[in-house]
Amino acid sequence: SPANQVTRPNSEHFSNTSTYDVVSCNDGDTCRLKASDNTQIKVRLVGIDAPEMGKKNRRKQKEGQAGGLEAKEFLNKLVVGKTVTLRSYGADAYGRNLAEIMVDNEPANLRMVSEGLAEVYRGKPPKGFNLQPYLAAQEEAVKSKKGIWKYDNYESPKDFRKRTKE
Repeated sequence: SPANQVTRPNSEHFSNTSTYDVVSCNDGDTCRLKASDNTQIKVRLVGIDAPEMGKKNRRKQKEGQAGGLEAKEFLNKLVVGKTVTLRSYGADAYGRNLAEIMVDNEPANLRMVSEGLAEVYRGKPPKGFNLQPYLAAQEEAVKSKKGIWKYDNYESPKDFRKRTKE
């Protein structure tokens, strides 16, 4: 429904001037935000991929990845309860809003990569999204073995999902 759509900034992807309150983040790259009219939207942090969280349901428990909980906790501390703006890049295949969550003019997405709590997304970036600062931040994090990069047997979230697919 149109109420759940983030209004898109113009094609240059300038920061959306609407502000949102961050309600919660259920992992290291997805958050739920509330607009001023109380509409809730789900935002997938564009350009990054955080380690997968474990999943529990009635039938079975699925193991998560090393660093998944750490990523979730850091992102929650960074953005929950804050008023943020979004740099929007449209929707992904699951209908989630792809965006940079701007906290004090800094993308939380980029901070996740520089802290070594997420890797640069390995898929095709959306039109107009600049990966360069993300790749540079990741290179630094890898060099200093921060976060996920300290694990010898590190597996990208993409490979993990493929391997553990039901």
